[in-house]
Formats: sequence, structure tokens, C-alpha cells
Amino acid sequence: MPSEHRPSDGYGAGPRVERRSLLRWGALLAAGGATALVPAPVGHAATRGRGTDTVTTTYDGHSPYGNDQWAFVAFDVPAGVQRISVSTSHDSSAGILDLGIFDPAGFRGWSGGARSGFTLAASDATPGYVPGPVGPGRWSVILGPMVSSPGGMAWQVDVTLHHGPPLPGAPYDILPAAVAGRGPGWYRGDLHLHSVHSDGQRTVDEIVAAARLEGLHFLATSDHNTSSTGVSWDGNVPTDLLVINAEEVTTRHGHWLAVGLPQGEWVDWRYGPADEGVFEGHARRVHSLGGLTIAAHPLTPAPGSFWEFGLDHVDALEVWNGPWTLDDAAAIAAWHAMLCLGKRVAAVGNSDAHSPADAVGRPHNVVRAAALSRTAILDALRRGRSYAVESAAVTLDFTARTGTAVAGPGEELPLSFFEAVDVTLDVTGAPDSIATLHTEWGIMAATRIGGSGRGRLRWRGWGGASMFARAEVCRPEPASTTLDQLVALTNPVWFHSARLPPSDVQRRVLHHTERSPDGSWSSVRPLPGAVGAASFAAVGCAVAGLADGSVVVLGIAADNGLWLTVVRGSATPGPWQRVPGPDGSAGFTVLDADVAAFPDGSCRIVATAMDGTVHHGRRRADGGLTGLRPVPGSPGTRRWGATKVAIAAMPDGSAQLLGFGTDGAMYHCVRGRTGTWTPWSRPGGYGAAPAFAGPALAITGMPDGSSQILVIGTDGLVRHRLRRPDGSWTGLRTLRGVTAPTMGAGAIGIAGTPDGSARVVAVGPDGRVWHNARRPDGSWTPFAHVPGPNGTDPFPAGQVRVTVLPDGTTHVAAISAAQEVPSGASAGRGGGPGQGASVSSAGGPAGMRTVGLVTPGAGS
Repeated sequence: MPSEHRPSDGYGAGPRVERRSLLRWGALLAAGGATALVPAPVGHAATRGRGTDTVTTTYDGHSPYGNDQWAFVAFDVPAGVQRISVSTSHDSSAGILDLGIFDPAGFRGWSGGARSGFTLAASDATPGYVPGPVGPGRWSVILGPMVSSPGGMAWQVDVTLHHGPPLPGAPYDILPAAVAGRGPGWYRGDLHLHSVHSDGQRTVDEIVAAARLEGLHFLATSDHNTSSTGVSWDGNVPTDLLVINAEEVTTRHGHWLAVGLPQGEWVDWRYGPADEGVFEGHARRVHSLGGLTIAAHPLTPAPGSFWEFGLDHVDALEVWNGPWTLDDAAAIAAWHAMLCLGKRVAAVGNSDAHSPADAVGRPHNVVRAAALSRTAILDALRRGRSYAVESAAVTLDFTARTGTAVAGPGEELPLSFFEAVDVTLDVTGAPDSIATLHTEWGIMAATRIGGSGRGRLRWRGWGGASMFARAEVCRPEPASTTLDQLVALTNPVWFHSARLPPSDVQRRVLHHTERSPDGSWSSVRPLPGAVGAASFAAVGCAVAGLADGSVVVLGIAADNGLWLTVVRGSATPGPWQRVPGPDGSAGFTVLDADVAAFPDGSCRIVATAMDGTVHHGRRRADGGLTGLRPVPGSPGTRRWGATKVAIAAMPDGSAQLLGFGTDGAMYHCVRGRTGTWTPWSRPGGYGAAPAFAGPALAITGMPDGSSQILVIGTDGLVRHRLRRPDGSWTGLRTLRGVTAPTMGAGAIGIAGTPDGSARVVAVGPDGRVWHNARRPDGSWTPFAHVPGPNGTDPFPAGQVRVTVLPDGTTHVAAISAAQEVPSGASAGRGGGPGQGASVSSAGGPAGMRTVGLVTPGAGS
């Protein structure tokens, strides 16, 4: 039927189409959807009103226990019928009865369990159903019984045929494909909204009004399993808001959004993962129509909502659905794990608003698109060039730079192995929150954002150190099922080419080796995990040697929990003990941690919490732990913030702390043996620079009361300096490299020895662990590789720490993403505490973990 055009008479003007011209059977038959239908078990049918203009037939039936079932009640429509009305009733205590209808050509409407009846004609239809001619032939009421009673469900269907003169058609308006005059920019929009056409309570006009109130630029109406929303626009198509047609395809095995469908296009939902190729066929069809496929609320535990179709044909995951809940947190964790495997699937956040109490656009997506058009918005979302926010008050600017190249969310910034990258997150509109930066190594940097809502977070990484970086902003206030609330979430910036396979990030296991005083090395071995796990999966570690010859090992697990164990020689380590937080809670998580051992057998632990606050505590000689408490800040403040912290035990029982503060600069302080603290001071930088900044640092105490410091600068080079017993400092000296005048590294460690020398370890540009020593006279030995598990090959690692025992034995802890397993030997991999797995041999450079720079927000 040809299109009709309304005169250009102002608001709502535009092309109009008869609804019937876009009623499509689509790919249902080809996809096997018709085979999902079986005749309903009708026990009795009775007809009344024969010979009149209104004929009603009643069908009684019964459905067995189960949710994954579909049935139809077929009936014939003679010529002259102008309207069909259907009503149902069922035993509500036995379950839910979903409802819809098909005509001889295909889909005509669906309301699920939201309605018990409907009517449709050429001139009008109940929301959820498509107006259009009532043609003669075999029609079918479609039933979706969700039966919870073991005895089944009794139901009744009344079908009424209304005869009479023909009714006029009901044309609808075509939605514009773009908003005129809107070029490249950031646009806000909500992709998951429900109207009265399914189980929502807003009309489309009310949705548009709510979207404008929230400051959105685009929206997608995505009612459950129906195309009727798209053909309901009549004189109310907005000219200043991009409306995208969509459907929430609500299967019994997970829901997905088909976004960007042509108006009138319908996607079937009656299939499951066992129906091989059916979901894939529908997804391919949506893609062929220019649409986007999004797995909606994939980890929602409600029946039928949990996603079971895999992600091979999904463009994005809806990791944030409406008000923040625990299943959203789980979805983000699962998405992050996919990113760590190199799978580039975008994340989105949508409101899933149903009732007027549900705020449209909370959350929503902020998209960098070439234009405010359907094609440009969907293309940008598919590429992940977006971030999600709790409201229009929040804005992020997230970029990664190297040289003159810059990339944002969803973009690629390929780096050579040892090329530095600077990542910056600027936040506005997020008062009293915490911003964090994540890579596959975990949380790398964090900062508090004060009452102004404005803050900046900076981090420097290195080439092959990470595959990606992404950012989150959270508010530390309880929600309905969580202890915090998400404020914003970015898609990642990628640091490797999509054409190249990413490094294997699953094998990040804490390893241990030792070097005897004669210079020989033991075999590198993975440390067992907690609760019988084969290995301890870690993103951070620290070590301290005790006077009795044992070594305290700290491990930061993949969930950023802080754990402690004791290793003695080649014996099996003692059980892992989780370090409790300041309030005694077992859920304390950290960005970074270090440990130092004192002559009396005790240790002092320092740790940077997720909000950047530095805490300290004590492990007594008997193994007991005191509570953690904040490290004092500048005079008059109760806390000190940092992204990286290190501690050294001194011969007199005092401790020296070193850290990169919230301004990115390096600071130093002393904790006296009586518990007093000196003010934090800022040592000078390299050359004439007033301060020093970089991604990594380490400190150790020496027998003469001096301390030695090892740092990595923003140029990636390793430097050393001495703090004399009188508190004065030497200048920074750049260490000589293996074959070059300077030594570059991604991770470092330093430990003093009883003879006055210092042992140094570093992860070099090749991703392997190197070691050397500074002699008491100030001269250095050359760097040499630390042998790997087979005793010869260099050992690849991402982070490394070192300690020296009183007898001169050197102990090294390293996090390795790859290892060589000797023939006949076995080792653990993957899994954090309590998660065991097997390991296969692997080679090649491992990723290098670096810690970033943080610039405080106002009030932090």
C-alpha cells in the first residue's frame, strides 16, 4: 500500500504509513518459530450468538507444570468480521498465562501476562496489538503458560468475532532517522523503556516527556515481544528527540534488546539454547536490518531472565539495569572477566523503566557519535564509544594518550611493549564519590571526589603491561542489595590491536623462589591458594624476611582482598589468612600493600584502601594481627591518601614509609618506635625537579640506620637514592641497563642485607625478572636474569618483590602470567584464594603491573 504524507503543518508532520503495510511474518518460519507452537489441550469449546453480529466461542483447556511451553488455540474467521476480541481467565494460584495472537499472515500482537484480554480491528487495537484489517482465514490465540503447580493450570479463552461494515484504517507516522543539525558530539540516551504496549504504565507521549525532563537526546522504546509500539506514533513524533524503534525479545532463557528495528518489524521469542541456530538466526537478521543486539540484565536471577544464549552474536551487555543492585555488580564482574580475555563486547546501562515511579534515563548512556542519527548512535554503541551514568548531572572525560595519539572509550591505542601511556579521568557531577581505574590487573588507582563533585584521576601504564583501561565512579552509600552505588562506568580504551591476539591474562599466579648465599637459585614454584586451591591468583604481592628464617608473604587477590601466609624454605606455606579491615570486616580490599619485618619477629603492614586511604597494622611475633588504622596525614588531618605505598623496618625499631601521594608526588615519613609520626615530607626529584613522580617505588632499611630507595620515574627508568641516618638525601641515580646506559622496568623491589649491600629485582622491558646488587661501597653488579621454573630460562612476571634473611638468603615473590613447567611436574594456575585450576606451559613476556598517579578532586 503506498505511503501517505501529512501536509507540513508543524509539530508531528512527516510521512505516514498504513499499519498493515508493515505487518510482517518476518523470519519466523525460516527460524523455526512456528515449530515451537503446539495445539492447546482444549477440553471443551462452546459457541453462542450464532446468526448475530457478535459470535463468541469459549475454549476450556489445561496446561501441565512447566515454564518453557507454548500453545495455540486456533479458530476460523469468516469474511465480514471487522473486529476480534479475546478474553482469558485462569487459575492464578497455579501460575501465569501469557497471551498473544497471530493472523493467517503472521504476528498481530502480544501482551504476555500484563493483560487478560484485548481487541483489535483495522481502526484501533489494545496496546501491544497491531491495528489492521481482519482478514478471513485461520487465526490463533497464542498462549504461554508458566505453570508452577504440579497439578497444572486450568484456563479459559473467549474469542468474540464482531461483524459489521468495514472500519477505516489507522495510518502511523514514520520516525525520523536523524535530528537535523546535530553533528559529531556526545549524546545521552536510554535504550530500554516500556510503555503501555507491554507491561509499562506510560504512554509513548509520557515517555518522551520524561526523557526530555532528564535531558536525553535519544531513546528506544523496547516493549516485550511486540511490534505495536513502533506503529503507534500518530501526530506526536518529536522533532528534537531521536526515537529508535526496538523490541525486548523476552524468551524463557534470557531477554535481549533488538534495537534499531524498522517500524513494524517483529522478532520471535519462542526458542531456547537447545534450538540450535535459532537465536543466531534472529540476531543475524537484526544485524542485517542495521540493528543492535544487547543481552538485557544478563545475571538477573528471576526465572527466564538469566542469559543462556552465549555472547557470540551479542553486540553489548546491559551491565547496569535500573537502580543499582547486586546482580548489576555481578554483571560488571563477568563483563570485566570477558575484557581480560580480550573479548571486545560493549557495556551499556539503561533504566528499564516501567512505571511512573521508575525514572527514565536513570541510568543512561552517553555516546560519542558522528551525528544524532539512528545509524551513528547504534554504530557508536556497537563499538563501545560510550559510558554509562546514573543521571544527566554526571559527565566524564576519559582519555588515554601516548605522544600525540589519543583515544577514548571503545577506541584503540596500540602500544609498543615499553611505550608509556597516560590515562586521565575527569569527573563532574559526582559529589562524595570514589573514582577508580581498572585494568586486567585489577584496580590500579583511585581518588576521592569531594562535595563539589569534580575530580581528576591519573595513571601511567607501560606498553604490554595492560590490554585495556576503564574507569568507574562509585558512591560509598548502601543501596538495596549492595554497600555502594555505581555513579558511572566507562567502556575500555584498548592498548592492543584487535587484529592481534591478546596476552593470556588468566594465569596470574603468585610464585616464590630463593637464592642461597652461594648464588644458586631454587626452582620457581607457585604458592598454593587458600582452602586447598592449587594456586593463589594475585594482582599484587609483598614479602618480608623474619629473623627465624621464615618469610611473610602478602598477596592481593583478584578481588583485591589482602591475604597473608608464611613460607619457610621449600616447605609448604602455612594457611592463608585474610587481613581484616579497620572495622574488623573480612571484606577489606586494597589497591596496594607492603610489609616490613622487625628484629623482634613482628611485622608492620601498610595498605592503600580502595578510596586511597593508607592504613597500617601489626603482625605480632605470635602471628596475631592487630587492627588496621589510618596513617596520619599532614598536621591536623587524621588520614593520608596515596596510590602506592612502601615500608622499611629500621634497626632501632622505627619504620620509614614511602608513597606516591594524591598529588602524584613522592612523599616520605617516619614512624618512631613509640608510635609517633613525623610530618610527610617531599624529597626532591631527578635533577633540579622539586618533586618526583612515577608508577612504582620501594624502600629498605640498612644496618647502619640509612635507607635505600628504588623508584621508577615517569620516563620508565629505574633510579636509586640513599637517605642517610641524619635524614639527608643523596641525589637520584639512574641504574645502568643490561645492554643500554639506563635500565627500564615495569616493577621493582629492593632489600637490604646484613653485610650492608642491597639486593634489587626488576621486571625489565622484556617482561622477565632481573636481579643485581648494590655493594656497600656504592658500586653495582650487572643485572642478570632470575631463572624460571626449569632452572635456566628467564622468568616472566608482572610484579616482583624481594627480601633477604639474616643468613643472606634472598627470597623473591613474583606474579607470573606465564611459566614453564618441567616435564613430569605440575603447578597451579588461575583462581584466587579457594579457586584452583591446572596450568599448561607457556612462554613469552608477561604483562607488567604499574601503579598510577592520582590528582585529588576538591575536598579529597
